[in-house]
Amino acid sequence: MNYSDVQAIFDADISNMTCLFKDSNSYDNGTYTVEGAEYATYRGAVISSIYAGGDSYFGIGSNTEHLRVNKRDARMRSLYREEGTLYKRYKFLKVRWEGFSQYNQSGANYQIKYDVIFWESGDISLHMVNVPTSNYDGTFQLVADKTYTYTKPTKVLPDVTFKYIKESDSFEVIYEPIDMPLPYRVLIKDAGGTLYTLAVQTINALTSDSEEVLQPLEEKELTAELFRTKGFAKLPDWQLLKDLDTPSVLSWCDVMPCTVTATVKGTPPPQYIESTADLSSETVLGIAALNADYSGDVKVQYSYDGEQYSEQEPIADFLATDLDTLYAGLAQSKTITFRFWLTGDATLTSFTMTYKNGGEENG
Repeated sequence: MNYSDVQAIFDADISNMTCLFKDSNSYDNGTYTVEGAEYATYRGAVISSIYAGGDSYFGIGSNTEHLRVNKRDARMRSLYREEGTLYKRYKFLKVRWEGFSQYNQSGANYQIKYDVIFWESGDISLHMVNVPTSNYDGTFQLVADKTYTYTKPTKVLPDVTFKYIKESDSFEVIYEPIDMPLPYRVLIKDAGGTLYTLAVQTINALTSDSEEVLQPLEEKELTAELFRTKGFAKLPDWQLLKDLDTPSVLSWCDVMPCTVTATVKGTPPPQYIESTADLSSETVLGIAALNADYSGDVKVQYSYDGEQYSEQEPIADFLATDLDTLYAGLAQSKTITFRFWLTGDATLTSFTMTYKNGGEENG
């Protein structure tokens, strides 16, 4: 089974796994030998077998307590196995351990379930599926070049990654899901055909603050070499794309066909419609009414000189403003410039100012 991201492997639960045994009472203290995989390695050696211990541990390649997950006098009840791939590239072997945190208990508060993934890179992922609320006081260790004691996972923070460092034959303990590099390279293209890559731009040299920006490329032709040398290995943030004209996300993979699906959602920035009302005619004696046909989030500003504007206010509030006060603020030019700000999918179909004219009202 192939998965599009790491979380999907855990979310699949046991739906794609082979059940080795279920609800057994035979593994209180004993072990069960799980078939390994020729691509899965531990400290550089192929994992031919995994020994699942009844007291909640795994022997990796040998019947030794290598990975202890609340290791204590527990009881293993069910065991599952799965081989799969991530991004159609990274192979893994997943084993699910299910049982109880106390050998002679079977209540829900003693139930413990967890997945362990052995990656071909030598990394190991631990994901707690069910954390017991009783007897969760065992040993949490990885025994490798040295003994790594790790903080026990919780319901809120269920993941521990043991990142293998080949050069030193050691591990780094990281308390989050594994981050596997995406096996593709990405470039951005706008409607004019300009290609962009991702670059890091320094904001403040003194503090070393930086930000990611899109950098236009001179190249126009898409080639494998261009993706290799100029492409970047992640999907871009929408904020970087929103100012481009009809941006396209282009992906390329050098291993096998790899479809990258990106749903890009964006809200256009607020825009305004500007209109000026001329009340300079001697026949205009005041403002009789304000009306508008609109929907959504519309705000209004107005100015008597076209330079200094009032604070934005919802159009519903503006329509209820004191009309005599609005008229009294007119400068010598006797014009009012309005800015109608539209946010998201807001619309303004019409805006009507009805003025007083010698006892009559005109729009």
